[in-house]
Amino acid sequence: MSGPIVLRGGRVIDGTGAPPIPDGIVVIEGSRIRAVGAAGDFGESRFDGAELIDVGGRTVMPGLINCHQHLDARHGYGPYQVRAAQPLPYLVTRAVRNALLDLQEGVTTVRDMSSKAGSSLQVRQAIHDGLLIGARVVACGQAIAMTGGHGHARAIEADGEDAVRHAARRLLKAGADFIKCMASGGFISLGVDQPWSPQLSTEEMRAGFDEAHAASKLTTVHAHPPSAIRRAVAAGVDCIEHGALIDPPTAELLATRGIPLVPTLAESWVIAQRGEEFGRPRWLVELNRGKLDERMQRYGYAVAAGVKMAVGTDVIGTMAEEMQLMAEGGLTSMDVLTAATRNGAEVCGLLGETGTLEGGKWADVIVVDGNPLEDLRALERVHLVFKGGKRYHPDQLAAATGRNPL
Repeated sequence: MSGPIVLRGGRVIDGTGAPPIPDGIVVIEGSRIRAVGAAGDFGESRFDGAELIDVGGRTVMPGLINCHQHLDARHGYGPYQVRAAQPLPYLVTRAVRNALLDLQEGVTTVRDMSSKAGSSLQVRQAIHDGLLIGARVVACGQAIAMTGGHGHARAIEADGEDAVRHAARRLLKAGADFIKCMASGGFISLGVDQPWSPQLSTEEMRAGFDEAHAASKLTTVHAHPPSAIRRAVAAGVDCIEHGALIDPPTAELLATRGIPLVPTLAESWVIAQRGEEFGRPRWLVELNRGKLDERMQRYGYAVAAGVKMAVGTDVIGTMAEEMQLMAEGGLTSMDVLTAATRNGAEVCGLLGETGTLEGGKWADVIVVDGNPLEDLRALERVHLVFKGGKRYHPDQLAAATGRNPL
């Protein structure tokens, strides 16, 4: 076994929200962080036998956590219906590629929000077993939707409390890390799948969530309108995804209950700006262009209420883009960094192991050029990635992936 690795001379942002350490030290030993602190707190003798890496002028921080992604769909080309119909082997290949791209972005943990036939559970296991290189995966397998509900082509369709309970049990049997329900419509079908329409009932979702909680698993919902969010809260949900139509009273409800929101702002923004490059239908591009101001206004309700935030890209954006938008919508840069690290770990149920730079936690650490507190675009310049103590160079990872960005 090799000796410790010492990252020194850089700015350390530990993910807790505490002020940065200007001349910090992070000591990695094996798969864990051994120590974190200011350089003056360490004597040189403690570094005997260690590999010293000078990261002067750079920032050391926890690996990013993408709390809303679809590994087999991200960066996909064309309308949803075409992408959902692609053969499973092709989608699994896309998932493997995307897990590798995540590491290049400095993402060490991904929360996969549903995959075709639950294939993300197998991709998760292959990465865990060392068969593949990629970000750590936390996965629900598939979402649970009402018959014909949002994303039904990739979900388990279930109607009534018993059917939802059975679906949740099937997913837990398959190894799901959490249970996701589709509480409302969305933005993938013109005139059919309405985002303002609630779908699964409170009683249906409660049946699935009770099964998850009995198995010590977390829960979440796809939900846009206040009515769907409130149904989910009444059902006992642990997290909300999107919330694109949230209003101030519902934002206050989430803040009071301590229920986090993963807003996925970049999905709307990137489709509005570059959707045609990704083959998105014209109606969807125009719809997103027309609702950007409202989208940010409603996100602002959640910021003003003090709702806890985590960061997720959904299908089309990057972590850096999402985090920049979250800051433009009212969060401080430190708040955004905490959302992408500590809060993300909490949403994934992994705060005891990752999300902050603390002794004893997994050595999920990234080094970026510049200072993200001054410019969040520094997160586009990832210099080094450590996942569980294993070192990766983004340029080498990039050489292992295809050139097609879609």
